[in-house]
Amino acid sequence: MTYRSALQIIIDRNASDPYDLGTYSKPSAFFSLVYEETRRPGVPNDLLPHGNLYGGLPVGSLPCHLVGQVSGHLPLARTKAAADAYRSVLDRVDADFRCDVQELIEKLDFEHEEWQSATQNIDWHTQDTLFVSLT
Repeated sequence: MTYRSALQIIIDRNASDPYDLGTYSKPSAFFSLVYEETRRPGVPNDLLPHGNLYGGLPVGSLPCHLVGQVSGHLPLARTKAAADAYRSVLDRVDADFRCDVQELIEKLDFEHEEWQSATQNIDWHTQDTLFVSLT
C-alpha cells in the first residue's frame, strides 16, 4: 500500500488531472471487453485501451513491487493517435460499449490538447506521459 500511495503522490504533484471514467464492478473484465470491441474492427495493438489502462508503468521508470497494482500509461504523444483510432471504429463497436469508448476519446482528446498547449507555451514543461490509476 505504501508504494501505491507514494506513486499516487508523485503523479498527483506532477500536473495530474483526475478523471472519472465511470463505476464498474469489475473494471478489468469490462475493459477487456472494450479491448475486444476496439481490436476487432482494427485498432492497432499498441493503442488498444486495456493495455494502456492496465499495462503498468513505463519500462525503466519506477519499480513495480505490488502484485495486482492497477496502473497503466500512455505517452502523451500517442493520445491523439489513440483517440483517432477509437473514433475511426466507434460506429463498428457494439452499442453497449460506445458510450465508454466515446468517454475515452474525449479524455484522450483533452489530454492531447493540454499537452500540445503546455509544450508550446510553457518552456519548463517536461511531462510526456499520461498515467492511469483505476481504483
